Amino acid sequence: MIDRREAALGAFAVVLGIVVAVVARGFPVGSMYDALGSRLLPYIVAAGLVLTGLTILVGAFRQGRPAEPEALDLAPVLWIAGALIIPIFLIRPIGWIPVAAVVFALGARAFGSRRTVLNLAFGLAFGIVTFVLFNYALGLNLPAGSWIR
Repeated sequence: MIDRREAALGAFAVVLGIVVAVVARGFPVGSMYDALGSRLLPYIVAAGLVLTGLTILVGAFRQGRPAEPEALDLAPVLWIAGALIIPIFLIRPIGWIPVAAVVFALGARAFGSRRTVLNLAFGLAFGIVTFVLFNYALGLNLPAGSWIR
């Protein structure tokens, strides 16, 4: 028996991946200082979409009765939505490091972790490391926050 919803999702992911790859072909090729060019990331995303879609399609055509769908637990969706919305408003006023800590903690909460202080500490460490790497090693300035100046 074919799970039609799963097959439709897999087919959609494959088609979307192909569309992303085709659109990326129109992007300009990298210049002398930009060896990878602007096509690399869209090609990576396209490959991921196609591989994921093919995996879902294979699962849709497996033998046996598809499992009954479970009820949607809305709490993790809201935690992730908060983690995506918070940086929009807080990245400039408070900066990268505290926002990274909060986003990490919210994402961990969405996946079931109840260790908020530990998650904030890991997020803070991740924020500091990425801030130092981007600002000082790569020369790309992440926002420090207006409270530092």
